[in-house]
Amino acid sequence: MLRRPSKRRSGKGTQEIDLPLVPILDAFVTLIAFLLLATSLLAVTLIDTPVPVVSNEQEPPNKEKSLQLTLRIEQDALVLSSGNRLVAEQKFPKVEKSYDAPKLHEALLKIRTQFPSETSIVYMPAADVKYDDLVQLMDATRLLSKTDPTLPNVKDKDGVDRVPVFLFPTVVFGNVISGT
Repeated sequence: MLRRPSKRRSGKGTQEIDLPLVPILDAFVTLIAFLLLATSLLAVTLIDTPVPVVSNEQEPPNKEKSLQLTLRIEQDALVLSSGNRLVAEQKFPKVEKSYDAPKLHEALLKIRTQFPSETSIVYMPAADVKYDDLVQLMDATRLLSKTDPTLPNVKDKDGVDRVPVFLFPTVVFGNVISGT
């Protein structure tokens, strides 16, 4: 049996509805102001780390070999070595679930006193190393503390002797390209 269509479905009874947009806009303005204020209070620091560059050009001949200092960050230990074998390989096992940053810092101080012109270190972290551990190790390799002995003066680009402010300021992540 067929029935007649109801009047509710037909378009004859449609009415315009005014949505109250003013409270919604007020909420968005307040939210945007809060987010801008919160962002201005957030302190963000940045450590510039250059990406390794692959090149086919020959290295310019230097009178002394580059140290090519490398820090492999493994899950259970740190391994500090030199690409040209100018420094003996050193291994620093984890102490109580954290890397031994103070011993690494001491070893880097000794290396920097032997090679005062070296300023770079290559990091080779394992894939599962925590970000906080990387930051802690970067602080240990870059920053000099007040109790550290004074490093020998180094000539800058202008030929002026300067006291080093950082231990190894140039940090390069060596396994960024390979993804391992």
